[in-house]
Amino acid sequence: MAIYIDGNLCKGCELCIHYCPKQVYAMTDKVNRKGYNVMGVARPEDCVRCKLCMKSCPDLAIYVE
Repeated sequence: MAIYIDGNLCKGCELCIHYCPKQVYAMTDKVNRKGYNVMGVARPEDCVRCKLCMKSCPDLAIYVE
């Protein structure tokens, strides 16, 4: 199982944090080319593959295998 976040697409809206039932995501200090702080995978071992993060991301920046 893998979770991919495209840092160039992520705008740091935090919707993945809001919708994730297991609180897998966290905001990072990393800033992309557009000036947005991007999300990171803080607890990948807790992911249950519900894919709510993928469905809620308006920028299609998250992919869960």
